[in-house]
Amino acid sequence: MTLYADILFLVNLVMNGFVLWVLSKVVREPRKTRWLLLGASLMALLYTMIIVTPPLRFVNVVLASVVILAVGVSATFHPRGAGAFFRLMAAAYVISFTVGGLGMALFFLTDLPYAVYFIVSDFGGFSRLVSWQLVLAGMIVSYITIKFALKIAERFTLKRQMLCNVHISLGENDCNFDALVDTGHNLKEPLSQTPVIIAEFEQIKPLLPECLVVLFSEKLEDDLTVLLSVREEAFYNRIRMIPFKSLGQSNGILIGFRPDNVKVEGLEESPDVVIGIYNAKLCRDGRYRGLLSPELVA
Repeated sequence: MTLYADILFLVNLVMNGFVLWVLSKVVREPRKTRWLLLGASLMALLYTMIIVTPPLRFVNVVLASVVILAVGVSATFHPRGAGAFFRLMAAAYVISFTVGGLGMALFFLTDLPYAVYFIVSDFGGFSRLVSWQLVLAGMIVSYITIKFALKIAERFTLKRQMLCNVHISLGENDCNFDALVDTGHNLKEPLSQTPVIIAEFEQIKPLLPECLVVLFSEKLEDDLTVLLSVREEAFYNRIRMIPFKSLGQSNGILIGFRPDNVKVEGLEESPDVVIGIYNAKLCRDGRYRGLLSPELVA
């Protein structure tokens, strides 16, 4: 069988680049194109050298694949520490096996007679060139499959987390929404040390006076001079300023208020809390619209 080093390198470059790109999506560590190309190029170069260089053909294929993948992962992601490295390697192997397995399946399904022949009498290796169309189809199917699997895993994980319905009332108005019990959320109003329930602005808008609704709608809530100029006496004494170091800011102020009553699903008594107003989405698909401190439901 005639091997063309340039074609072998190019095919491996595309496939390895695809695996590393999917890996960056899975582990949520976006990488610039140059790093993805560097890792994929090194992997493709090493694999091509092993295949086309006679003195290197004695190298154990399994061991070589581990080393090649380790080189690509290290060059692309620069993992810090053994834990991060092995986490990336494990995810990369799962993705590689998924891509390879689906590619094999498509190969066999597109030529079933040859698949039977291959399994029965030619198990030593592929002797037919895999088309670019098949490679592209394999990558598309693999990406869709991995994306679908991640969605299922995310939903399963979220179901295991605790969601509670929160009902807030102030005067004659009220609202309710689902909130996530977040173990990383421990905000408290600094003076009274009262726990804070973080809620999306859109959910608690019916409870706010018109002047504050305009303020948040125009994204002016961070301007304290504008906030202090708003004197809605029926509401002004309820306002609380809550410093935080999260939600996309290293140092910020979250505007909050004291409601008349709060009911949290699973709690018999109404907790003493402050409602922190977050002027953005907490969850992209809207499965929860607030965050609860574990202290409230313990």
